[in-house]
Amino acid sequence: MNTPGVMTINDILEKAERLPSPPGTIMNIIRTLEDGDATAEQLAKQIEADVGLLTSVLRLVNSSHYAISGGVTSIRQAIVMLGFEAIRNLVCINGISDYFHRNSFGAFNYENFVRHSIGVGCVAKVFAKSVSLNPDTAFVAAMLHDVGQFALAITAPNEYRVVIEHMKKNDCHVVEAELAVLGVDHTKIGGHMAKHWQLPEAICDAIVGHHQTSDSNTDYGSSMADLTHVAEVFAHALELGSSDQVPLLSDNAMLRLRLSFQKVSKSFGKIEEEYADYAQMMGV
Repeated sequence: MNTPGVMTINDILEKAERLPSPPGTIMNIIRTLEDGDATAEQLAKQIEADVGLLTSVLRLVNSSHYAISGGVTSIRQAIVMLGFEAIRNLVCINGISDYFHRNSFGAFNYENFVRHSIGVGCVAKVFAKSVSLNPDTAFVAAMLHDVGQFALAITAPNEYRVVIEHMKKNDCHVVEAELAVLGVDHTKIGGHMAKHWQLPEAICDAIVGHHQTSDSNTDYGSSMADLTHVAEVFAHALELGSSDQVPLLSDNAMLRLRLSFQKVSKSFGKIEEEYADYAQMMGV
């Protein structure tokens, strides 16, 4: 129930909806993640049509991480050298990170937020390959999984400070604190934004359901939500961009995905290496 003076749920939803969406080029690329007919030529044309995005991606491709002899001067060359999926992932991570950066202000810790988002994204992408889910969709869904938390912190900064205080005082999970203080949690806000932005259903499911995978009859029932939940837990456990307490892992989510600790632990080294690479490239 809302405390006196705190905005209503409808107020928060309306303010979240008024937040600007990520640039159209990024949104169009995200919307085609599940399109098996998407081509490298289409991707190149989309990037080339956005001068700011083109410049950013070429800067990343020419960073010390890739150390490409002679450098890269065009997106088409970058796609040939690094691959379609790699460039598409760079576009998405750059666009999403830039969106959070451009719209954050005040006490919001952009770097911590993006580090956590990248960490969950890296885990989700690696795990997706072993559970027959689209790794690019999983990566973007995980990058956006806490977009509702971002929206709450930006649209209701005073109220969200009370949420953080409640969480620390009661040693509880952020969702519990949000519900206690605001009467709504970030998954509902994030899901509202994702649908408003017309994101793919799998990404909407992940945003709405990544905290609704408890071991009771309230399981959300989405494979992408299950994967994002598991990825967030392991990102916390591996301390990828977050020092918060590790959330409880849903046994049901692991069972539905047919994952075991023994199976996923073999990927930890690769995940940590990929996370370090992305965090360095994004400057966080």
